[in-house]
Amino acid sequence: MRYPILTVSACQRLADQKRDGLEPAIDADVSWQGVDDEVDLRKIELVAETMVDAVRQSAESADRDRIEGEYSVPLMVALEVVPFEVLDDPGFWRYLSLAYFWDFISWREEGPFDKGNHLRYVDCVTSTESVLTRMFLRANSVGGRDHADLAGALEKATDFWRSHILRVRTGTAPPVTRAFVEEQKSDRLSTGPLREVARSLNRTWTNIVPQLYTQEEASELISGIREGLDLTDPEGYE
Repeated sequence: MRYPILTVSACQRLADQKRDGLEPAIDADVSWQGVDDEVDLRKIELVAETMVDAVRQSAESADRDRIEGEYSVPLMVALEVVPFEVLDDPGFWRYLSLAYFWDFISWREEGPFDKGNHLRYVDCVTSTESVLTRMFLRANSVGGRDHADLAGALEKATDFWRSHILRVRTGTAPPVTRAFVEEQKSDRLSTGPLREVARSLNRTWTNIVPQLYTQEEASELISGIREGLDLTDPEGYE
């Protein structure tokens, strides 16, 4: 399958121009990989348009992380027609970021963009940092379309997802991720206590294989960790 990519250098140059308000001709920097039929981008384009429409209609106070989570599964579903070897190429994600999702990404990370710290959110050098790749990882971490509600279930949960799911091995075990989200949803811990639970969860990886857990076992694991810790420090709670 033939698919478009952008190199890191081209992506960074084009991103700088777009951030400065210019409209560079992205296709001039695109190169094509693979053979035979071109990858079908129509579903991806439709998801991008829906996401941009949501951004335009959102209030200034919108929970941007939650919206990112809500659209992570539709993004993953749209990408189901794309072969794994294409999804494994960061150049493809760079192309999507600039060609289709720039408006959403620049809104999602408006603060860093305003300060000129925008490249890591589109260059896909680190999959857990760039917006599109981390959305894809987030959708996979909860188990995809059958659990779409959980990807955006928590309010103001940027640190929860990035620090305690995507940047650690928990994100590779959907039953555990789901149990963690459900516990946080029903009994929300603030930063300090949540960090203690996450540390204890990460330590369990030396003795168990969470990817093999059933949902019931994963729920027992998370609730057991929470029950075994002293999470009553008032300074740790909101």
